[in-house]
Amino acid sequence: MSDHHLFPLTPRELLERAAERANALRPDLILLAGDYVCADAESIRDLAPILGRLNAAYGVFAILGNYDYSRGADLIRAQLAAQSIEVLVNRGVHVGPSAGRLFLAGLDSILGGMPDPNRAFAGRRQTDVTLALVHEPDYFPTLVRLTPIDLQLSGHSHGGQVRIPALGPVILPRWGRIYHTGLYELNGRFVYTGRGLGMVGLPVRFNCPPELTEITLEVA
Repeated sequence: MSDHHLFPLTPRELLERAAERANALRPDLILLAGDYVCADAESIRDLAPILGRLNAAYGVFAILGNYDYSRGADLIRAQLAAQSIEVLVNRGVHVGPSAGRLFLAGLDSILGGMPDPNRAFAGRRQTDVTLALVHEPDYFPTLVRLTPIDLQLSGHSHGGQVRIPALGPVILPRWGRIYHTGLYELNGRFVYTGRGLGMVGLPVRFNCPPELTEITLEVA
């Protein structure tokens, strides 16, 4: 789940339904890829309790996005933590049964924070399957060059929010213009960029509906 952007353009009801649908999937892991607010950080006080209802067998983990930093990262981080959502800032954790082979690294926002892949992946073991949670998808080639990731999960682009048939997205943000929608591969590594849930700029999505993504990992 990414880019909730609660208020003024994204209604609470949409995000409540998204949380209900996420729980209905009975997921092993829920990952939140940043940009929880839009106009101001205070919106997190309404959103955090909704996200606090999320339930996954091995936990709910989050990173921050560029909007979170520009509006008030400390408040947003604190409100998520109060709901037992672990915010990863250049930090990695082992997740899954008995903290097994799956290593999840959360990077700081490329546009708003100070990403540090060396710190984020410091605890990775050579045999781990490695996921990276990065708000801005176009950081992907850098991670492929610097780290042994298997899959990066991102948001940020909203898929363009408005997409013209046969032409694609009208406007895309910095660090979200190359790997902007769906699944891509580079040197045998993958990035998936979700369209996100909320809206900014205009109170409309065209040919680009909100997205709650279910991903199934198969490990050989």
